[in-house]
Amino acid sequence: MLYLLAFLTVWQFAGNELRCEAETLHEKLWVKLVVASDTADFRINLPHDGCLSILSTVPGRKQRDVLWGPRIMKKGTYRLPLPAGRVANRSGSVELFNIEIYESQQTGSRGSGERQFNNPSGVDFDTVKGEILIADTGNDRIVRLAKDGRFIAQHGGFGLSFGDKSEEREDSLDDPYDVAVGGFSNFYVSDHNNERICIFDSYRSYKGTLFPKKDDRRNRLSRPRGIKVDSENNIWVVEGRADRVLKISPSGDKLFEVGGFGWSAQQLKDPTQIDISSGGEIYIADRGKGRIAIFDRLGSFIGEIKDHLKSPAGVAIDEDGLILVCDDQTNELGLYTPQGIRLRHLGECDGTSFRRPADITVTSSEIYMADSGNHRILTFQRKKTGSSVAWQATPAVLE
Repeated sequence: MLYLLAFLTVWQFAGNELRCEAETLHEKLWVKLVVASDTADFRINLPHDGCLSILSTVPGRKQRDVLWGPRIMKKGTYRLPLPAGRVANRSGSVELFNIEIYESQQTGSRGSGERQFNNPSGVDFDTVKGEILIADTGNDRIVRLAKDGRFIAQHGGFGLSFGDKSEEREDSLDDPYDVAVGGFSNFYVSDHNNERICIFDSYRSYKGTLFPKKDDRRNRLSRPRGIKVDSENNIWVVEGRADRVLKISPSGDKLFEVGGFGWSAQQLKDPTQIDISSGGEIYIADRGKGRIAIFDRLGSFIGEIKDHLKSPAGVAIDEDGLILVCDDQTNELGLYTPQGIRLRHLGECDGTSFRRPADITVTSSEIYMADSGNHRILTFQRKKTGSSVAWQATPAVLE
């Protein structure tokens, strides 16, 4: 049996700033790790209430694997056993944190101008270019904004060339439902009424239809809705009329599907949006059943979130593994743990109540929401505070 005491330096972080503080033994976050042949026991002291996560770093990458949590915990000392194979020869950290959400800015009003929208139903953020992309559904276009709300450009638009329907532009859109940024700063559009997924490249030029392929008669889309690109550049599409979710490869091949109409926990009813966690779990806003349905990376049902939800329309997973959900019936934005416990909620911005919020996207410091009924895009600040302690389970080298 190997006994390891994790580093007892406690790092306090607020936003992006780190500072080291001396604390008494009873007031500090500490962890003692005991690794046996089958089990790794984490004995953890929590100086205050908060969300607890056990994280492991991935050698050679910036990615962090979540071994346990995040889960809301009360102040106290806990023993948390994990399989030894998930910990052996690895290192990581234990985090105790809280998330606060503050309203920051709103952009838009009803109309078709540069900073106007008509029932926007989808939003995503390009971390490389620092741009907000909006599916401006009622105006049949994709709008790009800077983080401060400044208009950059628009794409698509419903229109005909020379008034001849047979010469309609290829990049025309008809009720685009959602937009998703790809791994190379290209973006994909869920073109609802044209029943296709189309691509714009990193130069924002239209590149054609990704799915379904022109000569593929077996695979068709019926009213595509939410769309998301995962860490492996696969595209996930919510097919509204068929009550299912499709996973599509970057080359446009269908890989597998999840859901289908029915009343079992495995099936969906009127799904709208989707997000994929860093661990590959699939979170679907299953509006007709008033829940967030959760599936593993292979499509097996593993759980659901229903607390305070009536008609969830949008879902997003933040970098800490917490879930943001907007509900177009309760008109609220909620922050949830993976176990379905609601931690925070908001119902208004700048004194105006939300009205049919439709979609959310989140970065490390901001949350963007399409407040569809108010024809605006809202920005919230996401502030993380708490403590972190490192652990290491690398065996000692013997000479």
